[in-house]
Parts: sequence; structure tokens; C-alpha cells
Amino acid sequence: MKKIYFNQPIKRKLIILITCIMIISLMVTVAGLQYAFYSYDEQIYVKSSEVLNMSANNIEHELKNIETVSYSITTDPLIQQYLTTLKEAETEYEKFSIRSKLADKVLNLIKSEAYIEAVHIVDTHGEVHIVGKRPQHISTAIRENIVFHSNEASGSHIWMDQLESDIPLVSSREIRRYQDLSFEHLGNVIIRVDTDKLIRHFMDSSKKTEGYFLIQNHHGERIYPLEEEGIGKLTFTSKDESGYRFETINQRKYFIVQMESDFSSWHYFNIIPFNEIFRQILLVKTGIPILFIVMFVVVLVIGIKFAQSITNPLENLAAGMKYIQNGNFSKAKSEILYMSKLHKDEVGELHKNFLAMTQQIDDLIHANYSKQIMIKETEFKALQAQINPHFLYNTLESINWLAKSNQQMQISHMVESLGYLLRNSITWKEPLVSIDEELKIVGNYVTIQKYRFEERLQFHIEVDTSLYPYKVPKLTLQPLIENAIHYALEPMIEPCWITITSVKREKTIELIVKDNGPGMDEELLERVQNYHVQTKGQGIGLKNIDGRIKRLFGKQYGLRIESEQGIGTSVIILLPYEKGWDQGDV
Repeated sequence: MKKIYFNQPIKRKLIILITCIMIISLMVTVAGLQYAFYSYDEQIYVKSSEVLNMSANNIEHELKNIETVSYSITTDPLIQQYLTTLKEAETEYEKFSIRSKLADKVLNLIKSEAYIEAVHIVDTHGEVHIVGKRPQHISTAIRENIVFHSNEASGSHIWMDQLESDIPLVSSREIRRYQDLSFEHLGNVIIRVDTDKLIRHFMDSSKKTEGYFLIQNHHGERIYPLEEEGIGKLTFTSKDESGYRFETINQRKYFIVQMESDFSSWHYFNIIPFNEIFRQILLVKTGIPILFIVMFVVVLVIGIKFAQSITNPLENLAAGMKYIQNGNFSKAKSEILYMSKLHKDEVGELHKNFLAMTQQIDDLIHANYSKQIMIKETEFKALQAQINPHFLYNTLESINWLAKSNQQMQISHMVESLGYLLRNSITWKEPLVSIDEELKIVGNYVTIQKYRFEERLQFHIEVDTSLYPYKVPKLTLQPLIENAIHYALEPMIEPCWITITSVKREKTIELIVKDNGPGMDEELLERVQNYHVQTKGQGIGLKNIDGRIKRLFGKQYGLRIESEQGIGTSVIILLPYEKGWDQGDV
């Protein structure tokens, strides 16, 4: 069975695989749903209680916060000062000014409180100062009742509810002078709470199922909702104990969860129609298998399309490979590998890269014969080129012999130096030479130049002899001396001093080529440092030297150029403080 499956085309294997996965997924999903529904039937009772408890805790938290605001108002030093001053004020202007300051201070304390409708400050004269979003007056009888109970509490906080139809809940506290510990009566603070907004916010945000929330005080009076709608039309008996129960109300069965608050002594109810819960579960139980079947058909169609998008290009590639195997590249490219719709996925990239590879192989096969002919011609020219240096060396030796015979020692010295330079510039078998050998190359080059410039060229070598065994890239110093002659010596009339010095540090060596030429301004120096200046001659430039040093030793080494106009130029060569490089590893 396994062998039969793996021998099937990829398209068919994908369809079989998708079908098996969907069937297994359906079986696992049905089993999981059965278990989930069973657990849901048991947990719904607990969850309803948790939702009710969470809502109640949030409401109680906000009520405690309002108590904190009440305490902040009564103990605020400025408010106590204003009430004390107001008590002793004589003119109406003084009273007006104090009332304004008092209102501003209270407003500042409650501006971030979303559930406070208004704050009523009752002073010792019985006058009321109202601050808030909805500054509505409280009737005199109710206000006096609140003040009476507040004074009885002696500075403690009290809650009063169901005072009027539009005053479901207020917070009150006596304001007493505490700064001199006299506890003199300064007034009362009454906070009107936007009960509907507070409770609706937390109840509605916590509502997970179809049902109703109800809140009653300890007298059985309804606090929320106040409107006679929904559960408001239902009547049932409130039980003292917390918990849950089933109860039939108006010939409908309800699941009722009840809890009592320890903070406010309110009773919270979550009332859920029993049939609504299990009707939804039955709908889910029926709808999920149908949805799964629809998904299976959709996924199967998409899977077939997806399989074709993969297998068609692969079949196209396989056919093209057969043409290439027979050497028919043009047929493979023109008839098989060309596709009008080629996606940019992995298969499309494989198709495109295989087409490019086929083109490259075809080009290489056609170019191979001409390249072989070019190789033969290059080998012949290389053998022929080996004759020219030997002929030049022999000619220079003949000139040297003739000069010595005629007592022309200057010409002899120049020819010998030229021969030495020629041998070293042509021979590049070793990329590194010792500092000693590099200085000899420089010495021969300077010998030739001194016959030209005579006393104008003052050349000195002040390199530490202990550094002579250390390695430098071949032809590093000579091009720098050549640049010094071109750009420092030639523009000058008076003698030009060119010096090679050295500095030995802990891990590096610095070879410095310094001249007293005209130097460079900052703009020209920056261009030279970035290698943006075209050299005059055809020799090795600064960029070439710096690049060879970096490739041989690393990017932290190379050339550094310093120059000051009218003083001269210094080129510093930074090299590693190591010797005995293995030339085969460079």
C-alpha cells in the first residue's frame, strides 16, 4: 500500500493527503466538540458566577475610588482654608472670590473621575456650592437629611441610595478642621454618582450571554436598571443567600446567579433564560459539521488547484530535461521551458533558474572552441614574451661594458641601477619582500634621479636597521619616492629633502616618506585621500599600494596621507609588526 502511494503522481498524492487530513481533522473536531460541549454544560454555571463577580468587583472598586475622592476633598488643605475663610468672610466680594477658588479646586480634584455627576459643598452657613458635569440641585429636605446623617458619622464616609428617582446614589462626608486638631465643623461634601453610567459600563462590558443584570439594595429596592424594560417587567423573590438556582418567572425558566456585596450590601443578580443557552449550543452542534463539510469541499478544490500550480511547471521541467539530455537546447528553450504564466514562488524561481542555466550551458558549449584557440594563442605569446626581457638585459650589459671601457662611470652606474629596477619590476613571483630589499630598489631609483636633478635632490634613509627583515609588499616605497619627485621636487627651485623614516610600535610598523615640497591645501588633501586625483604618470598609484596592503594584511593597515600647504607632505605606511610571512599563504 505504501509503495502504491509513493509511486503515484504528485498531484494525486496531494489530493489523497488533503482528503486524509480533512477526514482525520473532522473526526478529531467532532470528538473535541462533544467533550467541549459536555464541559461547557458544566462550566456555564461557574462562568456566569465569575462574570457577575467580576462586574461587581469593578463597580465596588469605583465606589471605593469615589470614597477616596471624598476623603481627598475633605482633607485638602486649600479647601479647608477656603471654608475657614468663607466662614469668617464679611463682604460679598470676598465670599464670591473664595467660592470661585473653592469651585476651581474641587473641579481639579474630580476632573478625571468619569462617574461623578456633581460635587455639592455645603458650608457652615448652609449655602451650597455645586461643581461638576451635571450641577443639578438637590431638594432642601433631601440635602438636610444627607447632612444630618453625615454629621452623625463624625467625619466618616456614608453611602445613601434611592433618595429620589433621579438620585439613586450619593456619597457624603463631614468636613472637619484637622490642621490645629480642633476638628471644628467646616461643612459637608456630597458627591452625586452617575450610577446608571457606572453600572451599565461594567455590566455591559462583562455581558457574555443572553440575559439580564439586576442590582438591589438591602431593602430590596432596585438600583439598576431603573427602566421597566426587559427583566424589569419580571418579578421574583430575592433570596438572602448567595449562589445560583433555577426559577420560573412569567412561565419562563431562568438560571439565576446571586451574590451579595460586603462593601455596599447590594445584591447582584445575573438572570439568564435557560433555553437561550442550550439553543445556541444545539445550533453550534448542528452548524459545525455542515460548515466542516463545506470547508472540506472548498479546501479540496483549492488543493487541486494548488497541486496543479506545482506539478504543471515540474512536468514542464521534466520534459525540458529530456530535450537537453539529447542535446536539443533550442527545442527545450523555445517549446518546453517557455511559459506565459510563471509565478515568483520557489517553483517559478526553479523554472527561471533552470532556463538561465540552460542558456548558459548552451553559450558555454558554443564558446568553448573559440576559448581553446585563444588559450593556445596566449600560451604562444607568453613563450614569445619571455625572450624580450633577456634581450633587454643583454643589451643593458653591453651598454654597461661599453661605458666602463670608455671610463663613463655615470652612465655605467645609471645602467646598472636601471637593470636592477627592471629585474625587480618585471619579476612578481613573490608579492612580499623585506624592507631591506625594498630600500635597495629605492636606492637604485634615486641613483638614476640624482644624475638628473643633482644637488636639488637631497635623499636620506633613516630606517631602523632592526626592521630590515620585516616584510612589505613589493614596490611600495619606490612609487612614493617617484610621487615626491613629481609633486614636491619638480615644482621647486631650491633643494628638496626627501626622507624615509620609521616608527616601531607595539603591534605595528610605520614607514614614513616625507618631503618639504609645496604641500596641499585641505580640499586637495581630501581628494587625494579619497583617491579622486588623476596621477600624471603611468606608474603605480596610491590607491594600488593601499589596496595591496589591505588585501595582504587586513583593512586596518594601509596608507595615511598628511600634508600642510607650504610645509610639505608625509605618506605613512602602516604595516603589522610581524616578519617571516609564509609566502605561499599570501
